Amino acid sequence: MIRWNIASIFFLGVSGRSRALTFKPGEVNIITGASGTGKSTIIKAIDYCLGSSKCELPVHVRRHSTAVGVKWVAGEDELIVGRLIPPVGQTSSSKMFATSGRNLPIPQKIEEFDGSTTTNAAKAFIERAFGIGDIGTDSNATSSGKARATVRNLTPYLFVTKEVIDSESVLFHGLEKAEKARDILASMPYFLRATDEASFKDERRLRQLLYILDNEEARTRSLASKETALKKRAMSLISEAHRIGITTLPPPDASEEELLQQIEGLSQTQLQPTSYPVEGELGALHEQRREILNKLTDVKRKSHATRSALREANGFEDTVTRQRSKLRLAEHFKLGEIASVCPVCESPSKKGQETANALQKALNKVQAESAAVERVKPKLVEHDRELKEEITQLNSALRRIDNQIKAWLQQTDEARKLNDIAQLKAHLLGRISFFLESSTDEKRQTSPDLTVLRDDIKQLEARVNPEEREIRLRRAEAKISAIASKNLQRLPTVAPCIGAELDFSSRRPEVSVIEADTDELLKLPDVGSDQNYLAIHIALAFALQKHFELVESPVPGVLVLDQISRPYFPTRGENDDETEIAGEREDEEVKAMRTHIDFLFSEVEQRTGLQVILIEHAYFADDSRYVSSTRQRWTRASKEALIPIDWPTR
Repeated sequence: MIRWNIASIFFLGVSGRSRALTFKPGEVNIITGASGTGKSTIIKAIDYCLGSSKCELPVHVRRHSTAVGVKWVAGEDELIVGRLIPPVGQTSSSKMFATSGRNLPIPQKIEEFDGSTTTNAAKAFIERAFGIGDIGTDSNATSSGKARATVRNLTPYLFVTKEVIDSESVLFHGLEKAEKARDILASMPYFLRATDEASFKDERRLRQLLYILDNEEARTRSLASKETALKKRAMSLISEAHRIGITTLPPPDASEEELLQQIEGLSQTQLQPTSYPVEGELGALHEQRREILNKLTDVKRKSHATRSALREANGFEDTVTRQRSKLRLAEHFKLGEIASVCPVCESPSKKGQETANALQKALNKVQAESAAVERVKPKLVEHDRELKEEITQLNSALRRIDNQIKAWLQQTDEARKLNDIAQLKAHLLGRISFFLESSTDEKRQTSPDLTVLRDDIKQLEARVNPEEREIRLRRAEAKISAIASKNLQRLPTVAPCIGAELDFSSRRPEVSVIEADTDELLKLPDVGSDQNYLAIHIALAFALQKHFELVESPVPGVLVLDQISRPYFPTRGENDDETEIAGEREDEEVKAMRTHIDFLFSEVEQRTGLQVILIEHAYFADDSRYVSSTRQRWTRASKEALIPIDWPTR
């Protein structure tokens, strides 16, 4: 598999000005220079042309440039991606250009760009070119299922920025931003080739359906736990119709649909002369109420007595327990072995045995009383629970009877006001008619049939096979950990990282350090020293690139490193010039830097299709490899920079 590299990065200014940085594929490419010359802008330019939602190019670049582009190459295939640079004060630009082919010329003016398109379309174009599968987002994706593999998820593997290179908390570029971290983590198994395009889509769809199923099941449980407002209104109308004798009461467990059908039948009722509500019904209701009150009083009395007995039992149990604890001291005297002689003069005496027998009888009695309490107390607790349930039921029945009495009285009062039962029926039928008309458009809260949804979930679960995916992911992590451990041993470190191994986990993600002598597992913040953090990040970045090469992942073979000399040289200001190193007596820091440089060249030589772009402040003038690989050198003396100072303002 031929991996994508960067052939050039170019900027367009006004009046036909253009500036192109040329890189060699499959090699180490170095850009050195003084502070403030625009070296770190290279990463931001690549990121912006990969469809970043925000333009983070410096003010100087935005004031003197109108467009930026990147030319990618993979063998004979070429891809040019360009994007308009927004003026200062504007967040971004949605205008992009994307074209592919062979022998593509670099545009010198905006008008020479081909493939004018939008940002989203350009990102999709790049994904197809890189080989990222057709796993686009679903328009109905829920918040739990939005994660997807896109070209924007590639940047953690391409850039080792200044925020990452010697950080103790940030493992990859972009993970420090919560809105990006979720998608990076979700897409990582895809780029590690622990899952393929089809499985990735199935996993996303499965997450969506599980989210929908959880919501629907919660809605069903909510509907089952309470009556709908529509059902309550229907039951109220049917109860009134029953009291004036034009229908019967439905069963207590009648469904909402059954009640509505009964209401529909009532609307067809023909008015017939009838009588006022029967007075005997109110008397029967009052009689039922008195019976319930009597039962409630009796049960409350029993409940009060039971709770009193429980309190007494608890107090008696505490007393018996204390007595038994005291009498247990006698067990240490071995009462059954008391001799029938005086322990002082050894003359015959039964006083000791009598005392022992008395103590043994008291102990046995206390034990029997304790056992009796333990037998009786659970029965009292269960009896008290049953009485409470009965009180609850009686209170519910009392409220129901009170509501019926209240409704009867309201209806009777209404009947007297209307002064004619026929008029009362007509009034009720009018309300029923209005209810039916108003409820026609009312949303019926019915429980959905989730059978099809559950069947779809079962089919997806059978295809996804999470066990196989987990095994593949663990194998990938183990391979990356082994490669990173070998890399770490080739890089300069201090204790506790000397000879240590690295354990990579993609789930958070995180890297743990296993000490060589103790096998103790250390988290990244525990190792200390910027030199160790640098070595760990470099070791992991190259291990991932090797894994991507071996599994033919769609991640481009590009690794951009921003100043690996950062831990070895003091922090510089904006006006500090390049640091030139040319064979003078070297300290430990310079030797460590040379080890890193040797590692970079060695890795690129061993890998197929791996390109390293090193942005550096230091310049090793005595290293022929370093000199020949330096594509740009922007010193104070040369007065050169990424964007020439003589470019006119846009």
